Amino acid sequence: MKEIFHEILNILHQNKPCVLCTVVHTKGSTPQKPGAKLLIREDGSSLGTLGGGCVEGDMWYLGTQILKEKGKPVFREYKLNEEMAARGGLVCGGTMYIFIDPIF
Repeated sequence: MKEIFHEILNILHQNKPCVLCTVVHTKGSTPQKPGAKLLIREDGSSLGTLGGGCVEGDMWYLGTQILKEKGKPVFREYKLNEEMAARGGLVCGGTMYIFIDPIF
């Protein structure tokens, strides 16, 4: 986790934006637990993981859109069920709550 915070400082010293996605709460079986982080850089590259699959792909897409639009922080709930599996993700059966925080 320290690596992510060091990278945020590096990005800020370059006067560039980034987005930090953090799992803040989970219920049931999930691929990651609270505290897991995904940092999305302005160039679309990332550091860390939220567990992969559809959730991580959605967070990457949302993060890049927030950066382009200079958007505000958002909160998302993901229910990891059969609907998610149909989109190509793993079925864990739990729920993940993720805070998406742009850093400008």
